[in-house]
Amino acid sequence: MTASTLFALTLARLLPDDWTATGWLVRHVGSFEALSSQPPEALRNHLGHRPEGIRLLAQLSNAAFLQKMQEQAKAELATLITKRIRVLTPHDDVWPAGLEALPEHQRPFLLFAYGNLELLAQPTVALLARPPISDAAYDRAQDLTLHLIEAGCVPVTGALSGFDVALQKLCHNAPRPHPAIMVAHTGLAQLLPPMRPVAAATLRAGGLLLSPFLMELRPSDRRDRQRALVQAALAQAAVFVEPRDETPEHMALDWAVQAHRPVFGISTRTMPEVHPIRESVDFEWVVEAARRTSPAE
Repeated sequence: MTASTLFALTLARLLPDDWTATGWLVRHVGSFEALSSQPPEALRNHLGHRPEGIRLLAQLSNAAFLQKMQEQAKAELATLITKRIRVLTPHDDVWPAGLEALPEHQRPFLLFAYGNLELLAQPTVALLARPPISDAAYDRAQDLTLHLIEAGCVPVTGALSGFDVALQKLCHNAPRPHPAIMVAHTGLAQLLPPMRPVAAATLRAGGLLLSPFLMELRPSDRRDRQRALVQAALAQAAVFVEPRDETPEHMALDWAVQAHRPVFGISTRTMPEVHPIRESVDFEWVVEAARRTSPAE
């Protein structure tokens, strides 16, 4: 248990749906010890212009209340340790650097992680789709996933749809089970029932489950949008399969293009600034993009 972890988890309990004020404090203050040395005026300048920040400042100035929240966070962290769940913050070496490119209000300041953290340093490729998608696109996404497995890249899926299940099963059923990452749109304790056996198999294959949400938080449209952004941002390259307008996946696509990330598409329509994957020969471009920007390379 580190000082920054306790600080981040306590703040998350104070404002579970706000990542702006809490994220600034975690990144720029980092601990309760450092908070105590911050001039009140400096905190008001950074946080006092939004209702959530004003509320947070009031909570932080209530010593008895804050002590109670810290004790609850300590107990929660102790329980998570017994379950082998890590709570990561931007101060941890394994924190995915790509997350720091997200807009401030969409940028997580903690990740709940269960499984193999070494995967975060490997070449990773996010695959995002929202069924229904065409059979041709579905087949090409599966063929790409098999190529990624053979090339030693780590697929990054959601934990939501049959598309995610199918790609994860390709990893589980490889000649040698291949590790992959699943990014949840809920807290890890609230994975959808159909996803739980898939998640268990992913862990057995040496994979990793991630969530930027408190353990008990249930699905919501907002969390699904945040999940798609986190999924796209933590990977070195992202592949969008027939993204439809006004979906979380299309929002993540728009962000990835604007952030000049390596972006690929499996679709019959032309998408500006998106590299199309039309044939199997195009798969290697995805692998090279992931390797070129991977921390391990």
